[in-house]
Amino acid sequence: MKILLACDLDGTLIHSHKKRRDGDICVELYDGHEQSFISPRALDLLKKLAAQISFVPITTRSIAQYRRIFWTADFRPKLAIVANGAYLLDGERCENFLREVVDVEISAELETLREKFSSDERFNICRIVDESFLFLRRSDDFDGEISFDTNLIVGQTGKKIYLFPPKLNKGAALTKLADELSATKIFCAGDSEIDLPMLELADVAFSPKNLRGRNFVTCSDAPDFAEEFLQQILERLQWLT
Repeated sequence: MKILLACDLDGTLIHSHKKRRDGDICVELYDGHEQSFISPRALDLLKKLAAQISFVPITTRSIAQYRRIFWTADFRPKLAIVANGAYLLDGERCENFLREVVDVEISAELETLREKFSSDERFNICRIVDESFLFLRRSDDFDGEISFDTNLIVGQTGKKIYLFPPKLNKGAALTKLADELSATKIFCAGDSEIDLPMLELADVAFSPKNLRGRNFVTCSDAPDFAEEFLQQILERLQWLT
């Protein structure tokens, strides 16, 4: 049996400095400042899992943002899927994964929307990420509703807004990845609506209480979501092997 764990990163496996607890391990620096962390127990559980099954992060992070994560001296995932599925990172190599779904028409729409919103005071960031999707961040002083006249898929987490090509999603990335790895059982974990296309394809999906779906295991309000779902996967592996 070939088992795959496909996992979101931010808010799922790693967390920002705002949620840092004593003893957490820094795994990312940004402009010289400690940016992202993982708990020692979550890291230990992840190492045990990665020694037994395939572990692949699937993230909306850009290529550069993912490469800022240095993990630890004795642990680094071999593969990662970034830009919501557009690219596969294999060590230092970067390969197109679903990038072909961003055709000429979609690229033109992304650029049109970038030009439209780049001077919009409701946003303090407006950029196209790795030629694949549009990323916006709300200004701190704006909290109203925003509508988009577009064929792109709109996703939002907090102040961050993503406009994705219709076929560029974590579910499509997971389907292709599982096929390439010949995975026969899939575990997934994620914490936002952007993760739903991936979570809904898993044999078992782990999520916080705000997400519900078929085959979802809703984790409790424990201090560390990562520790809980990684422990549960390890326990399930004992039943499978």
